[in-house]
Amino acid sequence: MTTAASAPAASSLSLRDLGLVMLVMLVWGINFPVAKLGVGALPPLFLLSIRFTIVGLLIIPFFPLPRRQWKNLLLLALMLGVVHFGLMFFGLRRVDSALAAVLIQAQVPFSTLLGMIVLKERPSVTTLVGMTIALIGVGIVFGEPHGPSSALYAGMIVLAAFVWACSNLATKRITGLHPLAITGWMSLMSAPQLFGLSMLLESGQVAALQTGGWLLVGTMLYMICGASIFAYGTWYGLMRRYPISTLAPYALTAPIFGVFAAIIALGEPFTLRAGIGGALTLIGVAVLTVLPHRRKA
Repeated sequence: MTTAASAPAASSLSLRDLGLVMLVMLVWGINFPVAKLGVGALPPLFLLSIRFTIVGLLIIPFFPLPRRQWKNLLLLALMLGVVHFGLMFFGLRRVDSALAAVLIQAQVPFSTLLGMIVLKERPSVTTLVGMTIALIGVGIVFGEPHGPSSALYAGMIVLAAFVWACSNLATKRITGLHPLAITGWMSLMSAPQLFGLSMLLESGQVAALQTGGWLLVGTMLYMICGASIFAYGTWYGLMRRYPISTLAPYALTAPIFGVFAAIIALGEPFTLRAGIGGALTLIGVAVLTVLPHRRKA
């Protein structure tokens, strides 16, 4: 995995790379309403199984299976590919994609909290303040969906954020692999698990495939070629050339793009309460991700 220490000490992006990083954030932001359309056309676990199968088959020919790492990759596939994405896509069935784009940001304070508990990291006052602000914001947004059913699905997205934070601990055990190799093998190992769960928990997969039409094809192409291969490949390339302190602030624009894309493309409402909660969440995430690196620079 590429780290900030291995990247050049460039303090600012070139004009070309600025355009690339903003394009990546735009692609990831738009992926929220696209995924919302996808789970409306196809059962979520079945949709994910197809997505990960194709992503894996497109990537792994370039990266042979690292036999010493397959157990760690399998664990990551279970945590990230199956549980994290499964919960998030299930949640998207009943939660607006604009709210989901904000709720999933809970992964940042959850990662900080797990670092304190599991890795015995000693947080600074700034870290504690940022984590508190972010979690308060998530709590405000979490209360936005009305009715017990919507709250349950919103809870799935927050739980997905927590599982993502847990998966970071599994990722730390994988060393010496190209990030795209991790993505490819994780995807391919996740696919059969998701397909099996879909056969057990979902129904109507064949009928949905037959009636999905161009909407389904378009969402799948976007998630596979855009959000997975292009966006991750470009992001990892940028991380090789710049320190994380340079890139981190731009990552905060992805949920903003997601909110506006959902409002414009799907006509989703975004209330004052959701706006306040979203702003607090992003402020807290900014304190956690940007300030520590700025101080080290």
